[in-house]
Parts: sequence; structure tokens; C-alpha cells
Amino acid sequence: MRHTPIDGRVMSQLSPSDNFSTDKLANKSPFALVALDDNGLICYANESAGHVFHTPLQELVGLSLDKLNQSDDVISALNHGVQAAVQSQKTQQNRIPIMCGSGLQYFQITFQPEKNYTSLYFQNVSSLVDKEHFLRSQATHDALTGLFNRQQLFTMGAQDIARSRRYKYPVSLLVICIDNIRQINQTYGYNMGDHVLISVSRVLQELLRESDYVARLDNKSFVISLLDASLQQTEIVAKRVMRAIEEQDIRIADTSIPVEILCGGAQFDSAQDQLFDDLLLRAENNCQSD
Repeated sequence: MRHTPIDGRVMSQLSPSDNFSTDKLANKSPFALVALDDNGLICYANESAGHVFHTPLQELVGLSLDKLNQSDDVISALNHGVQAAVQSQKTQQNRIPIMCGSGLQYFQITFQPEKNYTSLYFQNVSSLVDKEHFLRSQATHDALTGLFNRQQLFTMGAQDIARSRRYKYPVSLLVICIDNIRQINQTYGYNMGDHVLISVSRVLQELLRESDYVARLDNKSFVISLLDASLQQTEIVAKRVMRAIEEQDIRIADTSIPVEILCGGAQFDSAQDQLFDDLLLRAENNCQSD
């Protein structure tokens, strides 16, 4: 039996149960659905597919995937999924970011090979991806400042030490301590103490090179990892940090909050430092006023 799809062309060789254009559930489904014929041309697209690809349905039908208004990476991923499904005759799945009319969205795409066509089901999983990103960020970042947390610092620090041993380039650490954070909390309250920590963290981020990173070590200290930097260069950075924080005017009402900063640095030395912990401990021990 033959049926006429939305653009007037004949969708041949499909049984009535396979003809998506006669299925109101498919047409009105919140999941985008596209079917490709044996020539790789779109022979069916439901209303949701038009929204996903920001293209009128009458223009979608008859196009190949290569003609979709998407990046080369997206088109390549779609073609790869179709080819894998057809060659294996098994269902394939892939998560692909697609630029829609509403912006960048993540879709879980199911590639289903059929007798005379291949169907592509697009399930929007952007909220799930956002949640995954949030959970990963929570595992590696400090909730208050947004900086890397202590655990991630030790993970990345160990990798830096391993690369330094292998490639023989210097790695240095700079520890920055808010020496009077306890007094700030007791005098002005913990909310103000948190505000000071956030303000200092922003200053540190602004001073970083692209190759460096900063982490929150504990309730009053931060660590900057300076890649390919000697101890002398670390001392220069320390002076910049002290000056930048001194220039910050952190206030509550009409009162300026004094922030006392101590800095200490250390350069990785294979003779002294067996682990990242050893380097960090030396930097912490050097964290004192002039």
C-alpha cells in the first residue's frame, strides 16, 4: 500500500503501520522523529523535528542529513549513527548537541534500522545534561567560590608533578592565606567572611595566566599552581596578589573590612618532593609575612 507524506511525494515500499505520516501520535509526539530512505533522504519528519532543526517540514522532507542547517560535527555524528545502525542492523544511540531555534540543546538520538528506511528519534536530555554537569562540578569545585576544591587540587597537582618529572619544566605553588578571616567572622559575621572569600577568589582568578589554576585549600587559604614558573616568578605573582587584594575595597555599610594576606611559594624540587603533598607543605610553611 502507498501513502502520501506531508510534501505530496509518495513514500513507497512502507506498510501502513510503518508510514509515520498516517500516525497522529508520531506527528504530535514531543520527541522529534525523522526517517531516511535507502538513498539517505528524509522521507518523513514530524512537527517536533521541524522545531529541532528550525526548518519548515516541507523543506525538511527530501533533504539529506548533509543539507541540515547544522555544524559539520553534528552532521558527521548523525551520519555516523545512521551508518553504524545500517551496517550492524542494530539500534544505535548517541548523545549529540544540536543548535535549535531555542539555542543549544542536547539530544539522545536513537538510530533504528528498518527494512526500507532508518528512523532517528531525538529525545531532549538537556536538563539531564545540566544536572550531570552540576554534579560533576560539585565533585571538583568549591560551592562557595567556584574554584577547584581541595580534592581536585591534589588530583591535578599530582598530574603536574608527573609531567614536571617527565618533561623537566618547573612547577611552582603559591599559597595565599587570609590571616584574619577568623576575626572577620567574629566581628562582622560569617556572611561577611564568605563575601571576603569570594572577593579574594575573584581577584586570584583575574590574575591567572591561561596555563595556571587556583583552588580553595581550606577555610582561609587558596593555592595557585603556576606551570612553567620558577620561584622567582612566583614571588612576582605574590606581590601582584598582595597589591590587588589591598586595592579591593570590601565594605559593610560604611565600614571598610581590613583583609590581611600572607603568601608563601615553593618550586618543585625532585630531591625534596616525592609527592605533591611535599611541595604543598613547603609552600604552606613559607606562607608568612615579610
